[in-house]
Amino acid sequence: MTSATQELNASSRAPSSAQASSGISEAERNIIQRATQGLPPYKGAVPQALAADFLGPNAPMAAAWFMTEDSPQEVLGFYQGSLLDAGLPIYFHNYNENAGYVGYMEPHTKVMHTVSVLVQGQQTAVFVSKGKVADLLDNPVPMPAGLSLPPGAGEPMVLSFREEGRVRYVITADLEPEKVNALNAFYRGALEPQGWVMDEPEPGSNQVSFRRGSSRFDAAVQREGAAARLYLTLEQQE
Repeated sequence: MTSATQELNASSRAPSSAQASSGISEAERNIIQRATQGLPPYKGAVPQALAADFLGPNAPMAAAWFMTEDSPQEVLGFYQGSLLDAGLPIYFHNYNENAGYVGYMEPHTKVMHTVSVLVQGQQTAVFVSKGKVADLLDNPVPMPAGLSLPPGAGEPMVLSFREEGRVRYVITADLEPEKVNALNAFYRGALEPQGWVMDEPEPGSNQVSFRRGSSRFDAAVQREGAAARLYLTLEQQE
């Protein structure tokens, strides 16, 4: 760990007075401390626990979030400037003026610290995380049983989240733009024989939803210029 990282760790360890008096559990406090460790505190922010170790045993990670009235670019600018001032090699990306991320990786431990921002109405949602994901790339989470990707989809990234007896899979993959209009028909053919029932889709929508008992499946496509991105979510009992 570099001296710059040690200084940032020290600045992010102490909980704010708002956190100390908010009645959060010890488990939540630990998640917040893990997620924010190694990142400078943001002015006026009161981080809330989001999740921990949700990528499985091969990728220990903690994530927290907070809301701010500042714009996404103001938030990213603060973290980018602070990390550069600390002498850390950063990575960053702006999807557009409303979304992006910035962070750095500890060179010796391969631990990654990331701040992601996204506009939510008149505010900005800020997600901070710390984790070691290198092992996850060598041991990827498999696709859930009974679920497949449509023709034209690229290699998927599969994440799994477990909470209170339920598991949620979040899957993303590139999709050939000319295959977007075939999404509904593909998943009807793939899921209805397994007992899934499709919700009535909105006209012209690139999203489709299915239910089977207490389980739910959603598929959506977001166009990104000339490309397209497939987003799948499956929630079910473990």
